[in-house]
Amino acid sequence: MMDYLLILLAVFCFAGQFAFTKLYEGAVRQTTVTALAMLAVTGTIGAVLYLFIGGFHVEFSPVSVFWAIMFALVMLPYYMVGIKVLALGSLAIYSMFMMLGGMLVPLFYGVVFLREDISIGKALGTILLTLFIILQAVWQQPPADQEGNQSGKKKYLFFVLCLLIFLVNGLTGVIAKAHQISKGAVDEISFTVISCALTSIFSLILLGFEFLRNHRETSRQIIAALKIKPLWLMALIGATAYTGNFLHLLAASNVPASVQFPLVSGAVIVLSALVSAFVFHERLSKKEWVSITGAFLSTVLFAF
Repeated sequence: MMDYLLILLAVFCFAGQFAFTKLYEGAVRQTTVTALAMLAVTGTIGAVLYLFIGGFHVEFSPVSVFWAIMFALVMLPYYMVGIKVLALGSLAIYSMFMMLGGMLVPLFYGVVFLREDISIGKALGTILLTLFIILQAVWQQPPADQEGNQSGKKKYLFFVLCLLIFLVNGLTGVIAKAHQISKGAVDEISFTVISCALTSIFSLILLGFEFLRNHRETSRQIIAALKIKPLWLMALIGATAYTGNFLHLLAASNVPASVQFPLVSGAVIVLSALVSAFVFHERLSKKEWVSITGAFLSTVLFAF
């Protein structure tokens, strides 16, 4: 019972992460600089949090440092694209693509490259999820601009970026799995500390390049990102994201992965849709609700 309570808390953390990211985008407006500032802060929070959880003991190995570098490099587009997606469209659709990518891409990697068996439920769930992604591309409403006008170009850009976040989030799962099965890999807590620290360092390096390119505009945007409200939102993004990851990790020791991952993905999709509709007052068409509901039901099949 306690393990499922941990999963429920993790779901609220992940949904909260998406909501706080959208609020951050609204507070500072999406730019490369503000996205990198957020990455630097959230990466630092993740490193400190997991350093505390691990009793301030971190193990290193060459293979783990390599995969941590790969993970950090993937995290850059993960957040930068994610903020852009939230600026263009619905939180509900964003979270759906993100969570489904976290399920389907690692599944494809496991079946094709690791020769893992796939059950009938997972095969059927994969087919249905692919169908609902295609339908979502057809059904989704074009995002509206500030005057309320809807743009077809923005619709396709939104969908392309959703596909990109689908792949990028899936790659984080692939890298984590590749690290886990590598000979000489360190424990997951140490790996998270290293990857978070590297994410923060890479973000600061890129911010340095942005400063050299245009120091006045970069300085202005950094100052805007470090005001009280955006700074609190960045702290909440980091806290919810990495607390959710830790709770997810704790539950994994007793709950089968075939049950845990579909349960988390499906629950986050539904909760994010509710937050999108009732907190951010984003209008979703009936067809979009059908695709979200269908995606949730399809994730249930992964448990069989």
